[in-house]
Order: sequence, then structure tokens, then C-alpha cells
Amino acid sequence: MEWKLPVAALVCFISLMGFGCCDGKGIVPKLTQKEDKCVSKGASVTFLCAIGNSDGNSDWGFLWYKIVPVRDGLPAVIHQSGKSTYSLEPLPDNNSGAGGSYTLNSTDTEHIGVYVCRAMKGDPVSYTEYSNYMFLWVSDLDSSGLLSNTPNRTNYIEFESVSFTCGGNGTGWTLKRTTNYLDMSQCPFRTGQSSWVNGTCHIKAISHYDSGVYWCQSETGEVSRVLYMEVHGHGIQPRLTHDAENQCPSIGSPVTLKCSIDNSFTNWTFQWYRVVPLRDDLPADTHWSDRSKYSLELLPDGSSIGPVGTYTINSTGLENMALYVCRAKKEEPVLYTDYSKPYFLRVRDPGSPSRLSIIPDKTNYVEFEPVSLTCGGNGTGWTLKRITNYLDMSHCPFETGQSSWDNGTCHIKAISRYDSGVYWCQSESGESSDSVTIHVHDATSVIRHESGTWVSYGQQFEQGHPIRMRCVVGSSSEEEWSFRWYRVVSYRDGLLDAPRWSQTDTRYSLEPLSDSSSRKSDGFYTLNSAAPAHSGLYVCRAEKEEPVLHVYSTPTFVWVKDPLPPGLLHISPDTKRFFENETVSFQCDVPENGEWILRLYKYHNTISDIPLKRETVEKATFKLESLKKSDSGVYWCQSESGQLSNIVNIELFYDSKPKSQMVPNTHLALGDPVSLHCSIVDQSLSLDPGHWRFLWYKIVPFGEDLPAFTAKQSSSKYSLELVWEGSSNSSGAVGTYTVEAVTAQHSGVYVCRGQRAETGSYTPYSDPNLLWVTDAVPEANLIDSSNRTQYFESESLSLTCMVQGDTSQWSLRRITHPWYRPTVSDCPFSGTATWDQTTCNISSLADSDKGMYWCQSKSGQLSNLIQISVVPGPRPHFQISPSPWPAIGDTVTLQCEVSGSETGWQFLFYRLTFPSYTLFSKLYLEIPENITELLPGTGGEAHTLTVGPEHSGYYTCRAQKLNTSYQTPFGYPRGLWIRDPSPPAVLVIHPNRSEYFKSESVFLTCDVKGNSSGWTVRRVTQYNKPHTSHCAFKAGTVTWDEMPCSLKSLHYEDSGQYWCQSESGEYSNAVNITVHGTRKPSSFLKSQPNRWLTEGASVKLTCGFRFSLSSSSSDWEFLFYRVVPTGEGKLIKLQHGQTELSVQPLSDSSGSRTHTDGLYNLSSVSLQDSGVFVCRARRQNSNFHSEYSEAVPVWVTTPKPTTWLSLSPNKSMHLQSKSLTLTCSGPGHVTEWAVRRYTSTNRLSDCPFDTKSGSWAGSTCNIGSLSAHDSGVYWCQSKEGVRSNPVNISVLAQRTFHSYCQDDHIMASNWVTEGSAVTLICFAQLGYLSPSSHESHWFKALPVTEGLPSFSHQPEHLMFSEVRYSQTAGDYGETKYSVERLSDSTRGAEGSYTISSTTPKHSGLYVCREELRDLGVYAEYSRPKLLLVMGRSPSAWLYVTPSRSQHFLSDPLTLSCKAKGSVTAVAWTVRRFTNWGELSDCPFSDKSKLLNASMCNISSLTSADTGVYWCQSDSGERSNAINITVHNGNVILESPVHPLRVGERATLRCVIRKSSTSNISARFDKHGKHLDNQTPTTMTIRKTSKSDEGWYSCVDEEKRRSPISWISVRDALEDRRGLRKRIFKGRNQRDREIL
Repeated sequence: MEWKLPVAALVCFISLMGFGCCDGKGIVPKLTQKEDKCVSKGASVTFLCAIGNSDGNSDWGFLWYKIVPVRDGLPAVIHQSGKSTYSLEPLPDNNSGAGGSYTLNSTDTEHIGVYVCRAMKGDPVSYTEYSNYMFLWVSDLDSSGLLSNTPNRTNYIEFESVSFTCGGNGTGWTLKRTTNYLDMSQCPFRTGQSSWVNGTCHIKAISHYDSGVYWCQSETGEVSRVLYMEVHGHGIQPRLTHDAENQCPSIGSPVTLKCSIDNSFTNWTFQWYRVVPLRDDLPADTHWSDRSKYSLELLPDGSSIGPVGTYTINSTGLENMALYVCRAKKEEPVLYTDYSKPYFLRVRDPGSPSRLSIIPDKTNYVEFEPVSLTCGGNGTGWTLKRITNYLDMSHCPFETGQSSWDNGTCHIKAISRYDSGVYWCQSESGESSDSVTIHVHDATSVIRHESGTWVSYGQQFEQGHPIRMRCVVGSSSEEEWSFRWYRVVSYRDGLLDAPRWSQTDTRYSLEPLSDSSSRKSDGFYTLNSAAPAHSGLYVCRAEKEEPVLHVYSTPTFVWVKDPLPPGLLHISPDTKRFFENETVSFQCDVPENGEWILRLYKYHNTISDIPLKRETVEKATFKLESLKKSDSGVYWCQSESGQLSNIVNIELFYDSKPKSQMVPNTHLALGDPVSLHCSIVDQSLSLDPGHWRFLWYKIVPFGEDLPAFTAKQSSSKYSLELVWEGSSNSSGAVGTYTVEAVTAQHSGVYVCRGQRAETGSYTPYSDPNLLWVTDAVPEANLIDSSNRTQYFESESLSLTCMVQGDTSQWSLRRITHPWYRPTVSDCPFSGTATWDQTTCNISSLADSDKGMYWCQSKSGQLSNLIQISVVPGPRPHFQISPSPWPAIGDTVTLQCEVSGSETGWQFLFYRLTFPSYTLFSKLYLEIPENITELLPGTGGEAHTLTVGPEHSGYYTCRAQKLNTSYQTPFGYPRGLWIRDPSPPAVLVIHPNRSEYFKSESVFLTCDVKGNSSGWTVRRVTQYNKPHTSHCAFKAGTVTWDEMPCSLKSLHYEDSGQYWCQSESGEYSNAVNITVHGTRKPSSFLKSQPNRWLTEGASVKLTCGFRFSLSSSSSDWEFLFYRVVPTGEGKLIKLQHGQTELSVQPLSDSSGSRTHTDGLYNLSSVSLQDSGVFVCRARRQNSNFHSEYSEAVPVWVTTPKPTTWLSLSPNKSMHLQSKSLTLTCSGPGHVTEWAVRRYTSTNRLSDCPFDTKSGSWAGSTCNIGSLSAHDSGVYWCQSKEGVRSNPVNISVLAQRTFHSYCQDDHIMASNWVTEGSAVTLICFAQLGYLSPSSHESHWFKALPVTEGLPSFSHQPEHLMFSEVRYSQTAGDYGETKYSVERLSDSTRGAEGSYTISSTTPKHSGLYVCREELRDLGVYAEYSRPKLLLVMGRSPSAWLYVTPSRSQHFLSDPLTLSCKAKGSVTAVAWTVRRFTNWGELSDCPFSDKSKLLNASMCNISSLTSADTGVYWCQSDSGERSNAINITVHNGNVILESPVHPLRVGERATLRCVIRKSSTSNISARFDKHGKHLDNQTPTTMTIRKTSKSDEGWYSCVDEEKRRSPISWISVRDALEDRRGLRKRIFKGRNQRDREIL
């Protein structure tokens, strides 16, 4: 719940936290206020109570209540939070609210308060839940009452202090409040730390329970204004956004991320992080779904202070494309917010030729569909990367799911919802494609009803009414699916088996509904006239053909009421709500003949049959004892012939334990009043008029004559003494035990329970409550030996009961709250506690030990009370400086620090003496004492060593609290290695390198120089479970025969630090070994300059590794291979093992097959050099190879071929399922031709290619039905090796292609002046392909016109709001309009349409359509493009107030049209075209209005108001146009809105709305380059020239940037001849578009 009001604001009506919670078992009305205005004394106010899912309020009666403090005679209710108890007072003339309204005719301050309503109807009466709460404030304008608060704000952090002061002419002022938790009280309040002194209420440490409305009230009834205070605690989550001007930045452009906290009320320090794959040196986090683990990398220079934090990347690169999060910190009191939700920053690479294409071509999928994503472009080494919604950051093939990588295409066999996310292609050289967001929806269908009355487990209908059901599949388009409908029946041969929706063994069948398959197109099925025979369980099945997939819905229960059923079902007790373990009896009054059974439908489950026992001829019964969860559902009686009774719905409530609360708080003084409230937790029971009585007990020492009680979470046994027994309460489910004046004898622990009048069953006991009455002279004294109340975990605690007389009668008792469940117990509590008659010793405190402690005798005497808190002990931070690798004689410092803790520590430093195996983890570090050796002379925060060889080893530290024995845990150990030029031993590694791959072997030997003995190889690894050990490290993989130590099959967990150590403690040198997680390194192959060459050119093949190796590249040599047809070479598998190829090795001119430089050169290539190549690397002097690279083709063409491959049809692009004929021809002496191809699936083969594609006859290859797998390069090759030119053939799926219209030269201000030249460009996107033959057709978009072609268009953000320009169709905002072909529609070249000299008649919406001649199809119409042409001397001029083009969000704006000369009588209208595609006249929305016929006012601007505005007359004349930008930020640029003349003076001003500094300054940029300022926030151009024209922006000192604005400068020549054609560069695509 949010009340966001300024300090001086008046609270009028506030809808509070909902009273009832509709969980599908009841109706919750909505309470609102009719007048929607503030109420003053004497005014009337009307409340409205509405039933949301009812056809109207006519059938309902309404009950109205005011919430008041607990009052005898009224039902008491405990708030759902458990923080307050109150009563419901019926309003006078309570049933006057017929029709759902209630009016207070003359309000007064006595009406201030909280109101609620509920509805009822039927006989017997059934009730709705209670509505939401509504707080009503009645202002007293004549009151002298004053209320002030210090600090003067409305938002606070928990534990801050606040004071409220009341004043005025009246007397007896008090501070009153109503909190969000409906605590209605006056200061000092019943909870918290508050006091009332001389008209001021001091709250020492506020909590979120203090959030609410506060006001002052005098004893004569005067009231002050009202204030709302909101208290924030843990769980504040900042919001991470970006600058709206650069939503998808291009490489090199700046971008700013913003971290903000809603209603920020203080300065925060913001920190910025990048989400990266899991790393050991960074904090780790796990996604809530447990689908991924990742780390958070703190960004450098990322902290900022203020109400909003910003992080600017001045020049974005592809390396900045990542997920970002932020969080904030506040000082005094210290508070960290949660991390924000991750934000994915997309970076575009406009210059990259790479493309990502998807098959099927869409972004919304259903689970289990196959998807292929193809990367293409000029770069090499392409990979498909992704970041999923579950923060899985990986590349194809992905670690989870069924995916494979095959020659630039990632195939996902069955996509799942875990694959939803952002995908893009990236090459090894850093090129990147545009990113695509994929959404995957659950492959489930659901049935929705459009009528009927909801019951708990289904839908109930009246006889004769129609029943209309709809089958819906996720978010999929219904056109993709067909639907079938079934009814669930008992198992029957010949019918489909019903799916198993539960664990039951009962089988059911699906009976097809008549004419169900005809309801395909929309998923509807209708029963026109419902009858009782239609009652039952219904299922739908959705099917699709491509790919083949079907999904069943979960069953839905339908019941048709029979006014005179043949059978009648009764239950006893006659209630619909039961608790677990209660008993219910069923009785069916049935006809004499026929067998009847009892049936149960379980929600989303199945129907179960229960046999009935015939008691008499007309009565059959069944008794269900000890109800359990599975017994909930709908019951009815059914005969063997299908006759039905009525239905009875049974709801089972599982948490029947009541909730107990004490008012006021736990600690009381002698004579204070106290009330103990007991209520049922489930509000639908507690608010339903049921019959309950409650009993309160006091926990006393165990006695045989009293009921026994064993506390949860402890083994202590007590008895219960009944202290209060309530009577049956028919108005609510709350029992209150009140003591008017407490005495010391009332101190103790209390529990309660409830009893149902209908069943006589009892609820479990409530959690215990401690009531404590402070006694000035207690019977015993409890003493804490340390005389403090806060302890660290693992500290010891000693509590002593000082008593006079027999100590054996006394015990130490406590009440604690482990896992938030209160429990009471006696010492000894656990294995860490002991009791010796008077003293309880806890040797090691834990979080579960915090609570209240006291001494108590068997006769009930008590000591004083002590509260003990236990907090986690701090872990010190240990580090070694300046370096952990010093030389002999260097000085190093061991540093130990306890952060965030008070002083009073001494620090102890240790050296670790490792045994054979020690385990410790970064997340949970426990170092045994027996492996530590305390360094002498420690105690301060730092310890200095002048190092020698003997100092090599691992060190740690811990802190000890002064004057106590408490010690913190050890800090994380760190290694110190002394660089000794002559160590006593040397660790020798074979092979001698530091970098290895998975499954390789390594041998480690200790080369001992002296006479010492007992040398072993030791190591410390840091993966998953960091550990130190000696050889053998892991059974089965390491051997040790003194030396060497052999690691036969390395794993990435073997990465770490290795050294030799003698039994006397001498050390060798240390070596870092890195083991990569893959068995072999990945390699890549690229060709330069490109893959298509002309005969005589040269090409260079480069082989390398996909990732950087720390080892030298000279350790490797490279081998190159040519791909040949299967059977002619060695069979290999490419990376990831998905593709098999046959290859032959290549040799250079010297005959060598290895290349140490990774290069293979082909000089002066010919047709014979065309082919496909792969490579791999081999470590020198070993047989260890890398993976094979991906295959790279090189194609050579010649301008004068002697052999030809001819195609029919003669084109390079084809659609699937079409046919293709390929014929070889050449010199007469050449025989035995073959058509050979290399496809996109890495297949090299000859025609006929397979049984589905390709037949061979003579020299002709026929492919009868093309498929996507036929895409590739084709050529002719003879037996003698003669080749034709290669031909690239692309096969595209049958799908919809889209046209796109862009402007090339329209002015930056989004309009052109008469006489300007304009060029529009049309193109179609075919993935990474371009059509070789196409033609553009141009049209103007018109209102829907009979006789003209029409089509519906649903662009991303385009939606016209004016009826005369469009008609909205369907539920999805589709825009329908007609198109009129332009007479010169094909004017221009390369898909362009040029108007060399524009006139006003050219204004309008333009549309284009591409004809793809290669494919023989037309693409869809493009998105409309707006063109505005302004006359050289317009008849009217548009002015804006304030006179600027940039405005802040929520600012007002006035636009006025002023006519010139003789046209003043013409009516002018303000019109606009927004960035969202809305074309409309003023008023545009409910926030805009006409001040007169030609003046428009927008009271509060929103981002949807950004666009171009102009004036237009009824005859079509237009004024100038002005761009308006609405900025959701704190910095805008104020610049001239109209074009400037050469020589005019122009002033730019940087307007800053909010700043965290007092000295405000800014800088100005033109086209991103810095300009000089004249003053801190202004810049003046004294005489403008054409060179001053351009894009301007400003940036404040907090690096917050304004949007950009175009400043236009006109010279005299332009005024005479019109504006010239302008080409502007540097704008991203979004900025270049007219919209």
C-alpha cells in the first residue's frame, strides 16, 4: 500500500490494505467514494460498494461498518498482520445502502475514521468477504489546530527518531493516529518507544508498523491538518532505467543508466554492478529459480551520491552489452537496499553486416517447438550468445536443454520457458548482430467460461441458459491451433485415454463432444441450452501441424442446477467449512429403485466414486472420519442411470491454529489493563458468522491434575491452568480475555485455543505469549555475569538465579522465537546448556537462544526479566601487502580488520600447519585449531615480517574482544611465497608448462638440493570446495612413490598452487597450475580478405584459438585440411561432435603439413582452389590436439568460364517446396559430369543428394521439392577435375516478408519546407540475405475507402486515434486503412521514391510494398511514414508556451495558432503526430483541452506527448511544425523552437530540475563535441551562421544529459528558393525516422 503525499498535503480518501483476500473461495467487494474530492465539515459524502463479478448490485443487500477500537458488545477482529485488534461498529440504518451506496449527509470530525462494507443475498443468506478499507478525513477549515513534525518530511527509515508537536487555541490536545495496520491509538502509543511531553510526541525509534495517518485533536473536538508518515525498512528495491534518448545505443555513443528510489527522501550512495558468469573472486548469487549462478562485478568509478544515481558509459562498445544492477546505501542509520532488477543494455553495431535469422520467423513460441537461429555475415568464428530471463549467460550449444551448433546455426530441438531471453550473434573479431528477444510460453491450454456462478471447484449454471467455453493456449495466436472438445467419462474401450492429472490409479476416457471439431477457428464451444445431463468434467485439446504438437487443458468442472433433483444430498454437521481430522456424514435421499453412489470432484484433479450404504429404502449414507487435504471438493449423489442430486462443496482449512495477541505490549506496570485476543488465522472463517468459543490458559509447572502441555521446539513439559472461558460468539471468531488491573501474579506465559460449536472439535493451541508485570521487589534476582544483553554467536552466557531459601524449587525459564515460532523451555535447553540448581551456563550461543529469560519457582514466584539478543560474529578481513610473492629480505605486512564493528579488539595472526587433508570453503569457513600456529608478538591490526625462506606458507588471522574470551572466526587464509634464488628444493613439472586441459596428465617432482627428507608435493585449490592436501590428491588419478607425483587425468578442480614441503617445514618454489574445463581448446579458421574471390587473387587462411591462452603460441603448430567427398579422406567430427566430414591434409610448397605461424596462403587462385577448409592445432612434441575448427569455404570465380552450371528457374533465391533444375555444360572432351554442392549443414555431396532432393540424368540434376537444407554453393565438376563457377543458392521458408520505409534526407526537425527535395527508401528484410531482383511500389495511405485496397497493420507502437484516419479492428489495436497507388509509384532507383521539389499537396502518409521477383512474392505493406510540407510563407504560425522544444515530464504546455493577415477568420486546429504513431487533433487525451478554437493546453505532459505539432485549417493549409520532446529526467536544453536567420542572436540554456549540489553548472555539446560556456548554465551565439546549424545538448556536473535538439539556421537564399535537400549523419535509426 502506498500513500505518497507531501508534508503539507491533505489526506482525503485512502484505500487501505485489503481486509478480505479472495482466494477463489469468495467475492470481495470494492469500496470507493463517489465525489472524488476532499470533504469539509458539513459536506456530504457517499460511499459505493460494488460487486466486481456480478451483473449488477440489484440482487445484493449491503452492510456498512466503521472500524473502532475494541469495544464490549461488538465483534473483535485481529488484523491480518497480527499487529492490531479492533471492532466493527454497524453504521446507523445499516441496510440503507441498497444498490451499493451509503451517504453521510452532514459530516463532522466525528466521522473521521476507517470504513468497510460487505454484501449479502439469498435464502439462506450468503455473505461476501469484507471489502477493502477506506479512510475518511473530514477537514475543519475553522480549526486553529496545528501539527508539525521534525524532521519535516513524510518518508523515514526504520530506527530514525521523529517528533510530532500539537498546538492551537484549544486545550487538551493529543496526537492521534490510524496506522496501515489499523492501530487506532493516541500518543504514547501501545507499541514502540514513544512518549508525550508538553504537547510533543517523541518516537525514539520508528518501525514500519508506525506508517499511517497522524493528526492532533483537542478535547473540544477540533482537529489539525492530517499528515501521512511512511516508514521504509528492509526490502527497498531501487529502479534501474536508462536515458530515454538512447534506448538501444550504437557503438561509440554514450549511454546513462539511472538508479532511483521511488519517493526518494534522502541522499543515497549508489553502487553499480555488472552481472557476469560465476567467478571465485567476486560475490556469488543464485537466481531465484535456481536455474543459474552468477557473480556481481563492481563497476569502477560507479558510486554516486544523491536522490538518483547515474552511471555513464561515454563510448559504448560491444563489451558493454551486459546485464547491470544497482543498489543504494544510506548512512545513520546504515541501510542497504536490495539489488535492483537486472537491466540488459543492448548495443547496436550499425556497421556490422551480420544478421541473426530465426526459423520459424517469430519471437513468441510455445514450449517443445523446434527453433533454429542462424548467424551470418562477413566475419568469422560466429557464435550465438544469449542471456535468458533466468540469467543464464552462455553460447550455443547451451549447457541446459537440447541444443546443437552446426555451421553457423543453433538448433534448439525443443524450446522451453527457460530459453526465454535475448539472443545475438558475435564473431571472434568482435562484430555483433542486432539482438532478438524470444518469449517462450507454457505449452498448456486452459478453459475459460464466459458466464455462470463461481463455486469453489468449478462453474455452476442455471438450467436452460447457454454455456460458452473457450480453449486458450498461452499467448499464442489462435490461428496456429485447432481445437477438439471432450467430456471425461469412466474408462471405456474404444475411447481415448484421459491424461493423468494426478497420482491416482483410476483410469478415465475422453468422450468426443458432438460437432466439437468444427469449433476450430476461435477455440469456442457452446452448449446452447444447458441441462443437468450436461454436468460433468470437460477437457479441450489444442493441436498444431507445424511442428506437430498437441496439449490438453486441465479439466474444468461444469454443473447445471436442477430445481427438482431426483436425489437430495445432506451433510452433518451442516457447514461447508471443516478443519483437518474432523468428521462429516453424507446422506442421500434417493428414489426407491436404482443404485446410487457418492461422487467427489477434486479441484484440477479427477472424479472419485464412493460407495453408499442403504440405511432405508429412500436413504443412503456414508461417514467420512478424520478429514484430510484430499477430501476437499464438490460432492453429489449419482445413480447408475445418470440421475444427479444437488452438489455440496466442502472446503478444508489446514491452518486451524489460532493467533494470539496481547494489547498493550508485553511489559506492563502494576495496575495496568491488558487484553489477550485469540482469533482464527483464516480470515474467511474469522469474519464469517460462525459459532466459536475460546479458552485461555496459563502455562504452569507440571502437575498430574492439570492438562499437560509440551512446548514446540523443546522437550520441556508443563501443565495448563484455565484462566478464562468464553461463551459462543455468533458475531465473529475472536475471544478476548481482559484484566482491568494486573498484579505480579499475572506474569507468565499464556496460550489459547478455540472450539467449534457445530462440531465440538478444538483447534491446536496458539503460540505462547509472554505477559510480564514489572515488580519493584521481585521474589528472586536474575543476574547476567557479563552484565550485558547483546552477545555474538558462539560466545558463552551465564545466568544465575539469586534466591533465598530452597533453590531446588526454582528453575530458569525462557521464551524464544526460533524460526519465528515462539516456544517456552527450561534450562538446560540443549546440548550447549547446563543447570546446577542456581546457574544456567550456555557454552556456545546461537541465534535460537535470543529471547526473554527469568527465574520461576514451582509455586509461581518470579524474578526480574532479562532480554538476551544474539547476533552473528564478524569475520575479519585478512590480507598480505604489498605482495604475496616477496623476495628474501623484503618486508611484508599482515593486516587484519573487522569491518562494521565497534572498537575494542585485539588481533591474532596465525600460520597454518596443514595436515594431509583440510577442507574449508569461502562461503562457510571453519579452520580447526589444531592446524594453526600463533605468531609471537601479535595484537595490533598489523603484523610485520622481514621474510626468509622459512616464512613461505599460508596465514590467517582472527580478532579477540578485549577483556573477554570471545574470538571471531578465522579470516580467509592467504598464501605467502618467498622468492628464494636457491631454494632447498625445486618443484619440477613435466610437461613444463602452467596451462593444461581436462584429461591431460602432468608429473610433479621435488628436486631436493640438500639433505633434508620427507618431501611431498602439496597444493591448495580454489574450486567449489577449496582444500589443501598432499599427493595422492584424489583416489584413482594420482600416484605417489616418494616422487614423482602423477596426475593422470586432470580436472578443472585441480587448478591451484603447488609446492614441495619437507617434514621439517622447508618449502620449495610455488607454481600456479591452470586446468581448463574443456578436454581440448576450441579453434577457429578465417579467410582474408573474404570467401568469394576472383581468379588470380590471393587468400590467407588463419588458424587460432577461440579464447586466449596464457601459454605461448610458439608451443603450438597448426594443421590445415581440405574437405572432400565421403570415402576419399579421413572422417572427422567438428567441434561439439555434431557434424562429420571427410578431409585430406594440405601441404605447403615445401611439403610440410605443419605451420607454426597459423597461416596458410593460397596465391593466384584458380577455380580448382575452390573448396571447404578446416584446421586444428597440435601442441609441439606431443600428440595433444585442439578441436577441429568450423568449416570455412573459399569460392573462386572466373570472368571467362569454359564450363557452366545453368539453373532453371534462373535465380539464386527460391522458396521451399519449389523445384530446381541444374545442368552442366562445357567442352566436348569432358565427360562424366557431376553437380556437387556444399550446404549450410556442412555437407559435401554429389547429385543425387538424397532420396528427397535430387535425381541425376545425363548432365542434369533435378530437385523436385526444395528445403532449407538445400541452401548452399553448387558447381559442376568433371571426372578430370574441370570446374564451373560456383553458384550460391538460398532456399527460404514459406513465410510472410515485410517491407520497410525509411526517409533518407528529410530535415532533422521532422518537417520540410516547400521546395525541398525528399527521398523515401523501401526495402525488405530477408534475414542476412538481400534480394537480387526486386521492385518497390509506392502508395498514399487514406481513410478506409470503398473500391480501394485495404489492409490491417499492427506495427510495434503505431496506433492512430483519429477515426477519419483509421478504424481500429480486433482486440489488438490493428489499424485498417486503404492505399492509393501513386501515379509514378516506381519513380527512383534502388527502391527509392524521390520528390525533387515538394509542395504542401505532398503532405501525407506514405506506404511502400516490395515485389520480390526472385521469389515471385510480394512483401507486406510497410509501416506508414508521415511527410509534412510547410509553405514558404505559411498562413499561420504555431507558438508554444513555454517557448522551448524540450519539456519535463508533468510540465504544462500551451500551443496556440496565430493566423496572418486576411486568413484570421479561418479556423485553425492544433494537430500532432507522436513518436508512438498517434495522429490526432486537440484535445488529445483527458489531460488536454481546448482553451479556444485555436489554443490547446496540456495540463501534464507525458512521454506519449513527444512528437511533431502543427496548425492545420479545414481547407488543409498548414503552419510551421515544432518538435516537442518530453523528458523523464532532470536536465533539458532550452533552445529556439523556430528556425533562426543568419546573423540572429541565439541563447541556449541548460535547465536543471534537481541537483545534489548547490553550485549548478553544465556544459554544452554540438554533435557530441564540447563547446565553451559563457555562464555556468547558458551559452550565447551572438551572430548565427550556417555552420551553427546542428544537434545540441547539455550535460550537468552529475553527468546527466539532456535530449538533443536540432537548431536550424536559414539564409536569404533559402528563404527565396526553399530549403535545400539535407543529409544528416550520426543519428541512430530511431532518431532518423520521422516518427
